[in-house]
Amino acid sequence: MSLRNFRFDSLEDTEISSPVTLERAEHNHLFRVLRARAGEVVGLLDGNGWRGTAQVEKGNLLTLLSKEKALLPEKRIHLYIAPPRRQKMDSILKQAAELGVFRIVPVLCEYAVSEPGENAVGGRWKDLLFEACKQSANPYLPQISPVIPFREALEDARKNCQFLAYGSVREKGCFSFESGDAAWFVGPEGGYAPGELEELEKIAHPIRLGSYILRVETAAIAGIAKLV
Repeated sequence: MSLRNFRFDSLEDTEISSPVTLERAEHNHLFRVLRARAGEVVGLLDGNGWRGTAQVEKGNLLTLLSKEKALLPEKRIHLYIAPPRRQKMDSILKQAAELGVFRIVPVLCEYAVSEPGENAVGGRWKDLLFEACKQSANPYLPQISPVIPFREALEDARKNCQFLAYGSVREKGCFSFESGDAAWFVGPEGGYAPGELEELEKIAHPIRLGSYILRVETAAIAGIAKLV
């Protein structure tokens, strides 16, 4: 039976058999909502690769039983996406974390329909991603980059990734990506502007995801699933 996971940012620095103090929201969820009892074991994640287990003690206390550092995934997917509206983007974030996306880069395109604010990117997005990591037991919280213009995104991808790709209905989509860092580009709901698509086609590999035009949220997750 899989353990319920909880966020514990100090996991790396906590010694085995030491007390574990969860943040208030995590503590309340464990003891008030789930009504954890002494002797039960829960999972812990810090989002930086550390995962562990803790035992519930009398008095709503926790003691660290074990911890380990997970290896970095052999395939690290960087999602370069022109964010759709809030509800759709929220769904993309959660599914991306479940699939193990390594980094998310919001991209400002010419036909963009939404530009997330700094509070969303640095706050609410991170919370959504961590909830998905706890659910899926993904030890690595996806990194979140600031919003950058499309052409800067291309340069960023060339600098950080060995393989760059985008979705296409016209190409057969044969490709080879075995390990390392891959950039997956997903355009806005209105599609890339002609100039943007021309620049993308010069440096990125087309991958066929199907015969029809996909919604942003479908293209994002389908491409990630094909690359991981």
